[in-house]
Amino acid sequence: MGENKNMPVRRYTHGELIRLLLDQYRDRLPEKPVFIETGCGISTLLLAEAGRALEARIYSCDYNIDKVRALQQRAGDRVSNIKFLTGDSVVLLQQLAQEHEQIHFLFLDAAASAMHTFREFQVVEKALKSGSILLIDNAALPGETRLLSPCRKGKIIVPYLQASAYWEVFGHPDAGDSMISAVCQDRPDYADPDYEWPEYVDPWEWSFDNQWVD
Repeated sequence: MGENKNMPVRRYTHGELIRLLLDQYRDRLPEKPVFIETGCGISTLLLAEAGRALEARIYSCDYNIDKVRALQQRAGDRVSNIKFLTGDSVVLLQQLAQEHEQIHFLFLDAAASAMHTFREFQVVEKALKSGSILLIDNAALPGETRLLSPCRKGKIIVPYLQASAYWEVFGHPDAGDSMISAVCQDRPDYADPDYEWPEYVDPWEWSFDNQWVD
């Protein structure tokens, strides 16, 4: 776990990192993959561009309908391959996870809330399977000092991913507003050992004898 060594260290925009990740893991994507983002914006243009070549089914979820309409008006045909959904992103993601067996790329960049971001992840977690790519803005690995903005969105989900045996987690402190990417693997080899205590022994017998036996 750590910075992705396959990417040169430089300052990337949100959209540039999206394109790099999709290029890097292109061989793992099926025909017509499913891409979803929460929080539309400039990154939406790059997601549309990257998805067009792959014939991806792309969804952009945002609570602000005026923002969605303004983006559509300014971008025109550049985002014609994206289906925009308005409303609570947690509700929308839950619906999309029921419609699609797997989500192949998920970009979480909605509310500046660690709990909301984690809830977004929770409702789609079963649809994030081997090969799925996750990208989170305003997030950083524990101990990272190169923070471009407050990293509140990742404060719950990043430790959760690091504790998982199946998510390989990378930090991109020089991308977007500081970003985290993670790839779901098919082998349980990726849990951070700091989240485990192999030598732990449950002292239930001592507790039982000393507290529950007269």
